[in-house]
Amino acid sequence: MGKRIQAAQAADPQNHDAEPGCHPPPHRRPPGRKPGPAPQSEAFGRHLLQLVRHCFPLLNAWLDGLPDPRREDLCTYEARHLWWQALLTFLLRGGSRNAFDADRNTGLMPANVARLCGRAWDGERLGARATVTCSDNVVRHASRVAVSAVAEVPLLMTRRLMQMRLLDGGRLFGRWWLIAVDGTLRDRGRDTEAGEARHRYVLAASLVGPFGMSFPLMSEFMDMRDPGREKEDCELNAFRRLAERLKAAFPRLPICLLLDGLYPVKPVFDTCAEHGWKFIATLRDGRQPLAYDEAVQTMTMSPANVLRGQREGEDGPVDQTLCWTEDVPFGRHTFGVLFSGEIGPKAATLWVWVTNLRLSHERVYAIANNGGRARNSVENVFNVEKNGGFGLEHTFCANEQASQNYHLMMQVAFILWQLLAKGVLRRLTQACRKVTDVKLVELLRTSLLHVPVTDDAPSFGQMRLSTA
Repeated sequence: MGKRIQAAQAADPQNHDAEPGCHPPPHRRPPGRKPGPAPQSEAFGRHLLQLVRHCFPLLNAWLDGLPDPRREDLCTYEARHLWWQALLTFLLRGGSRNAFDADRNTGLMPANVARLCGRAWDGERLGARATVTCSDNVVRHASRVAVSAVAEVPLLMTRRLMQMRLLDGGRLFGRWWLIAVDGTLRDRGRDTEAGEARHRYVLAASLVGPFGMSFPLMSEFMDMRDPGREKEDCELNAFRRLAERLKAAFPRLPICLLLDGLYPVKPVFDTCAEHGWKFIATLRDGRQPLAYDEAVQTMTMSPANVLRGQREGEDGPVDQTLCWTEDVPFGRHTFGVLFSGEIGPKAATLWVWVTNLRLSHERVYAIANNGGRARNSVENVFNVEKNGGFGLEHTFCANEQASQNYHLMMQVAFILWQLLAKGVLRRLTQACRKVTDVKLVELLRTSLLHVPVTDDAPSFGQMRLSTA
């Protein structure tokens, strides 16, 4: 008898013949796991509005406070409307001005933009059809607004997050605010008649938050030439200007700078000592050859200054050996040097940092992993802005002043996106599988185009960041 045929029943008292059962065998459960739910994007636009109201209730007031050389009674759009057009250009990651211009007057986008601006469309004066301004109008306006005024907006936003205690988890030893400083190319420029493009650079200072996040704080713009002195500008000169701005904005804030291998030089050491800042800088072999050799020799003579442990890497557990030495001379300064040898599943690496923080068995693990390695967060910001649709290195306009203001609006949009994605959208789509940031942006764009932004979404009780 086959295995899938039900066994015959016993004969009944009336001596009827036994017959096989007529019920089919139970069906086997289909292989594989059940599909995850689809992300519900209808409320994404409403969550954006609620996020702005919860974290930055004065954002529209800050935008209105920027200089406006126009006569408002002769203008169709308010200043905040123009700046929100630039914000949404970056927030929806089109990569160019034309990408957002193509959709700006489609569906419910004009009404939702007006809702984000906090202004109702004046149909009596402007007509029944609500519209969104074009990017040419925004560029014309941005070319007449001082860059120093627009630079206050990302600074005010990050300061607001600090006051909300939302970024306290990123502080080193519960005290030092980590600020990563690094330079990058922001605009490749357009080819001139001579066949060469004039590149534009920027030195960025970003506040390192919890979960490896980084929030843009300040931007110091660099060009190929320094018009004031008719010579090439450089990253170290930009650092000096940035340090003065940072000290003026936060005169008493306990700051620890995270620097790359360009910065272990005397001018940077003098600036940190003058302002009372701590620093953790990458020490490359060849940048300070005498100090590097001295650190290697004294480290080998200090066998007690060794700590072995393990950390979780991207490809699995990484065995880590930390060795350090104190009082290494760097000119007239003396600092500690920390070596971190790592052996992972795929590679073995050596990291070396110079720091004016006190080194000990209880502190070196946090200095290496929560401090020195956290500098990579600002490079992750550049990577997302270059390759994730924000358009870093794209020439948004030829006017230099407007280009710098566009870059600052990119930083504002990046702050909003990090809070929206890791504070709201990731939690809403946690049960969904394989929802990337690119997909979340696409769903946000669809929501703004087709779903009215109203006050139906529940207000935030408390913002909690997550990488889930």
